[in-house]
Amino acid sequence: MRRTVAAVFAAGLAVGLLAGCSDDSDDSSTPSPAASSVTDSTSPAPKSGEATSKPAGGTNLRADCAGLSSDDLTEIFDVAFGRPEPATGSVNTFDNVNYKTVGCSFETTDLATTENNSIEVDLNLSFAEQFNDNTVHCIEPSDNVHPVTPVEGVGNQAWWQSGDFENSPDAEGELTVCVDEALIGIQIAGPAELRATMQDQAVEIARIVVG
Repeated sequence: MRRTVAAVFAAGLAVGLLAGCSDDSDDSSTPSPAASSVTDSTSPAPKSGEATSKPAGGTNLRADCAGLSSDDLTEIFDVAFGRPEPATGSVNTFDNVNYKTVGCSFETTDLATTENNSIEVDLNLSFAEQFNDNTVHCIEPSDNVHPVTPVEGVGNQAWWQSGDFENSPDAEGELTVCVDEALIGIQIAGPAELRATMQDQAVEIARIVVG
């Protein structure tokens, strides 16, 4: 299982987020271009017992795995995936915003796959109740550690960030997508030959999730 690879990438992103924070005491400072941007949405946490409406043109993000299935991933990657496992991420911090993630983790189960060529997909969701101020924030990844590329046509805003290092035998990356209801992260880890298609595959996953 590529938990170690994903953990290293996640740790790198966390370092990048923390590095992007600035001291608010100096009002005259100009934010660095590498610093992430935060935009508040108008989606407060739902009250207890309150029904969650399905966003127009999209799936219900609060459904199991936001509607993403093993069959979807099998079709996208052309290799069999097993049943999803629940995933809960660590606490992330940007400026004064703290948030957690909930979601699902999928891994290939095809008999031809091994530790060296298996693929893992993690779907991470942060709804209003996962944020310390009960408000969904659109947080652009910091490019302090890895380059960030804007992605058009997915959600309200989206960015791709590859976590590859030179001569690494693995490929890994994350697509961050902002929608009104949640901040979404789609992490993929797999063999090096996946690098050429990984971003497009992450976008396909995002379109299933957000419609």
